[in-house]
Amino acid sequence: MTGSRVALAYIYDTQPSYSWHDSITGLYLYDLSNSGHLYGGEGPIKMRCSRVSDLPDARNRVVKRVLDSREDEWLLWVDDDMGFEPDSLDRLLAVADPDTCPVVGGLCFTQRETNPDGYSGFQTRAVCTVMDWREGPDGKQGFASRAWYEPNALTRCDGTGSAFILIHRSVLEKIRDEYGDVWYDLGRSPEGGMISEDLSFCMRCGSLDIPIHVYTGVRTTHFKHLWLSEEDFWEQATPIPATEQTAVLVPVYRRPQNAEPFMRSLRASSGLVTAYAVCDDTDTASRDAWKTAGAQIIESSGPSFATKINDGYRATNEPWLFVVGDDVQFWPGWLDHAQYAAAITGADVIGTNDLGNPRVMRGEHATHLLIRRSYVDECGASWDPPGVVCHEGYRHWYVDDELVAAAKQRHVWSMALASRVEHLHPLWKKADYDETYRVGQTYAEKDRKLFQKRLAQFGDD
Repeated sequence: MTGSRVALAYIYDTQPSYSWHDSITGLYLYDLSNSGHLYGGEGPIKMRCSRVSDLPDARNRVVKRVLDSREDEWLLWVDDDMGFEPDSLDRLLAVADPDTCPVVGGLCFTQRETNPDGYSGFQTRAVCTVMDWREGPDGKQGFASRAWYEPNALTRCDGTGSAFILIHRSVLEKIRDEYGDVWYDLGRSPEGGMISEDLSFCMRCGSLDIPIHVYTGVRTTHFKHLWLSEEDFWEQATPIPATEQTAVLVPVYRRPQNAEPFMRSLRASSGLVTAYAVCDDTDTASRDAWKTAGAQIIESSGPSFATKINDGYRATNEPWLFVVGDDVQFWPGWLDHAQYAAAITGADVIGTNDLGNPRVMRGEHATHLLIRRSYVDECGASWDPPGVVCHEGYRHWYVDDELVAAAKQRHVWSMALASRVEHLHPLWKKADYDETYRVGQTYAEKDRKLFQKRLAQFGDD
């Protein structure tokens, strides 16, 4: 929202984290150089609070100041133990709307005590602050954190924290008109228990039909004796076990040494997979190595990665295809997490985390893809006709870019960040460059131009 004035506010004691200090500095410098949402006003609102019990009053005093003596359109809360990217405010404003999305939080995490550890302490885990109002197994009602969320998505929920949240002025005015100056006063659950000040604010929003969203594309860290982040959340996520057979399609070319470690990690990761090594008829060393390691062999009709994947699709019948290179390591649970993401979202193309590519680790892209066979049968996975997985004009690069772009365009894409299929690639200093990498590299520019041409032709449909 160009030109929108934003009041930045934070509650502090004496020990803000360095990650917060560095992030605030970056936020102001970015805003000064770009949008100017934080400038031209009176600067940030800083409110001292030395006791947790005083937190509701401190937040209320900030809101009262915004409404009584400032003209800012939005209020941005940033707690002093948060870390975030410089453009986070702009990205929240890009999805916010005074009417349809007047309360939008960034993706935040907190530490939840789970079970006693036997030593007078508790086991803990990272939980996301995307929360819904639910009835628990004991019949008690309250806010519960979601066990799964869609990366890079605007998602509606019943509550979220105030550690990193953008709130439109009209929301604060509506609460004042209905309840008075008690935006963050502690509320009570139906059973009489106290509810935190930020979730009490969300309850008041809910009572006035004010929608609450979290934009999971704005990521943060939260310093709770350790910096809790998205990585911690997905590291501890527990999916429902996979149930459907999957054909792992592996185009191979002159790297027989990759067969044994690939198959070893694949076998250890799941019993629902069958590996199909798609080989050139002249590459006898690779064919023999992959057969010895336990893979099924498919003879390719052409040398390219795309052609080999299409050959593998036609020669198999499992309900899921996994498109992957031979230079990976499968982490435990990768298929469980990927099929769980598909079950939750209904998506036909699921990205997995290669633990190397920055776009992939942000959930924006994927190089190794789980694809529903029926999607290929009925629609095609690329911009080619039904029955085609990959466009065969590509030699190696940008096959994945077209698959992801087409899936996003058709709204059948989702990302499973907890599904880790590690790419052992020279770019991430996890392997040495060899002949196979060099051959692929020679086609990179040609493949890039082809993708840009096809994106312009098909990407706006």
